[in-house]
Parts: sequence; C-alpha cells; structure tokens
Amino acid sequence: MASGPRRPAGGAFGSGRDWLKYGGLFVLAVLAFGVAAIALMGPPNPDEAGPAAATPSAATPSAAAPTVTASVAPTPSGTAAPATGGTPGIELPAEPVLLILGDSYTAGVGADQPDQGWAYLVAAELGYPATVDGAGGTGFAWGGGAQDDGGEEYEVRLRKIAGNAAFVPNVLVLQGGQNDSAVANPAEVEAATAQTIEAARRFWPGVQVVVLGPSAPQPLAEGLRGVNKAVRAGAAAANAPFIDAVEGNWFTGANSPGFDADGAHPNTAGHAYIAGKFLESWAGLTR
Repeated sequence: MASGPRRPAGGAFGSGRDWLKYGGLFVLAVLAFGVAAIALMGPPNPDEAGPAAATPSAATPSAAAPTVTASVAPTPSGTAAPATGGTPGIELPAEPVLLILGDSYTAGVGADQPDQGWAYLVAAELGYPATVDGAGGTGFAWGGGAQDDGGEEYEVRLRKIAGNAAFVPNVLVLQGGQNDSAVANPAEVEAATAQTIEAARRFWPGVQVVVLGPSAPQPLAEGLRGVNKAVRAGAAAANAPFIDAVEGNWFTGANSPGFDADGAHPNTAGHAYIAGKFLESWAGLTR
C-alpha cells in the first residue's frame, strides 16, 4: 500500500514523536481536571441550605399562604371582626339585643301568618331580645312607593328607631335589595348600603351589623344578580359581613316551585327555608 503524503519536519504540528508526547500529556491533563471537577461536585450535604431563590418553591409564594386584605384587618370597635377563613364576621355581645330591619320579606309577606316569616323564625331560634321591622317596597336606596317617593329608605327608618332611647340594639341584621333593583344606577345602591351601615354605627356605637342580600324564588332570583352585586359591594366597603343568597343559589329551578307564594315572595315553607339558610351562615359568622 502506498504511503500518504508526509508532513515536513518541523511543520505546524512538529514531528510525529512530538505530537504523541504532547497529545498524551494533553489527554492526561483533561482526565485529571475531570476527576477533580467530579470530586468537587460530589453529592450535596442535605444539612446545608442553599440560596432561597435557587428553588421555584422558595421564589414563588405558596398557593396555600393566606392573603391579608383590608377587609379582614383588625378594625375599630363597632365594625366587623374577621371570621375564620378571611370573611368578615361579628363579635357577639355578652347580652345581644337584636334588630332585624328589611323589606316585605322581613315583614313576613307570603307566609300564612307574619310571625311565620323568616325574620321572626330567626329571632325565635336565636332567643335574643329582638325587634323585627319590615316594610314592603323599601330598600337601601329605594324609599318605597311606585316613584321612590315613600321616604322610607333603611337609613331613615334606622334614624327613627334610634330616636327611642329605650331600645338600644347591639346586633343589627339588614335584609334587602330586591326593591333597590328599581334604582337605575347600581353605584347609588352600593353607596346607600355602605352609608346605611355607617349610620347604624353612629346611632348605636359598637353595634354589630350583618347584611342579608336580596333573595327570591326563581325565575325572579336571576334578575337580582346586578343589585345583589351592588349591595354586596356596599357591605364590603363598610367592612360588614354579607350573606349572599343569590350567588349561594338558595333558590333553584328545582326547589322554587315548592317555596314560591306569588312569584315574588316565599310561602311559609320558603320563609322557613330562608331562616334555616340564614342560621347556617350566622353560625359561621359568629363562631
């Protein structure tokens, strides 16, 4: 076999013997460096903590970590206290005196007898000294009457009650919002709700306030989602607990026929159902 072309002696790579010598030294150097690197990169000591930002779990907040918001921060006396789970709750006084104020639902309309209305059932179950004040056609922003000319908005009614020095409630439940759906501007309902809560706290310093939003059998309940959102926002602005019957789906297409009195009010069974759902929520707010 013919030999290939020879490289000139003293060329760029030197003689063949020099190439083997230096090439061998190069390979040994690479192997020595690799062994040293492997030794330095040995298994980590589990007792040594690495930099916090080196792991995604340390750099990213845990999804289970609680988020503190203004609505659950410590509040002055008379405002809502935080309940378990980050929802505003109430601190029951040692001797509760209850006032439930609302619209025709609170008045017991639709039940066979007014005292079979949800508010009367709740008052009886709780066992506190209580006054129930329901007035049909009224709301936080709607004063009653076909043209909103009744002048019986909730704040106005609370002011009248506060004029009686013999009755000083320290727990207040405000129910309603159904009639406020007639108000064209939801922001007005939101502002009126917050203003009503704050007024109650001025009338009776230290009073604990809970808001029960609008509710109705289906299909009317579906039309209340907008005003429900406004009342809920007003309660949140005043840091008051809000019991949400609409988004809680208290009334469904399946149960509404058995609870409907006239298309707008619950019957006796419906009032008992509202009372039971309210008391479930109440237990969560007061524990």
